[in-house]
Amino acid sequence: MSVPKPDTDSRPRRLSARQRERRQRITSATYALLAQHGYDALSMKMIAEAAGVAERTLFNIYSSKDALIATSTHERAKGIIEEAWNLASDEGIGFFLSLSETLARITIEEPEVARALAPVLINHADLVGLNEIYRRYVGRALAALVDQDALDEEDVEVLTSLFTMRMVSAVNLWASHTIADDNLEVHMRLAVCQVLLPHVRGALAEWAQQEARRCLSMLTGREHKFQT
Repeated sequence: MSVPKPDTDSRPRRLSARQRERRQRITSATYALLAQHGYDALSMKMIAEAAGVAERTLFNIYSSKDALIATSTHERAKGIIEEAWNLASDEGIGFFLSLSETLARITIEEPEVARALAPVLINHADLVGLNEIYRRYVGRALAALVDQDALDEEDVEVLTSLFTMRMVSAVNLWASHTIADDNLEVHMRLAVCQVLLPHVRGALAEWAQQEARRCLSMLTGREHKFQT
């Protein structure tokens, strides 16, 4: 059975204040129930009751539990990566550092939501459309490195996939308490370096080597300040 993809239209229809408030209640209820019961045990009836809406209304909006969770997760992931893009100092390596900081910060600020959605990002990545989001923004950042002659264009596609996997992996390791809050951004920055190092050249390769050593030192207990 095919499952509806999340609505990724860049021009969504305008919602009234009441509709936005209702969708926020639905999203909040979904996250809370996911954290409590897990993906498989969660039902549309449970979400409707917790959100204070009719179950029929919920189905009219999202059509299925899978579509609801996919859309909610997609919108959250897209919001995080868009914020990282807007905060980045540049469209190249600056974006990857901004992504590490932004994703780590929001994950730690919203731990219940992040832990509830972490397995969804692994088990339902295609449904969420995560690769599409990363392809749009990570692909643009890697293209900027190509323009700087620091990377070959033929490497962009595989590196985009690697970045997606490494960021999702870091969040899931954090969700399982393998990575501490204070170390999450460091792990993500280290992942950036590890993905780039076999492929980049010149000054960027030198920076990635130095930054990787700095991150490893921080993770082993030595104190270093980030240098961007």
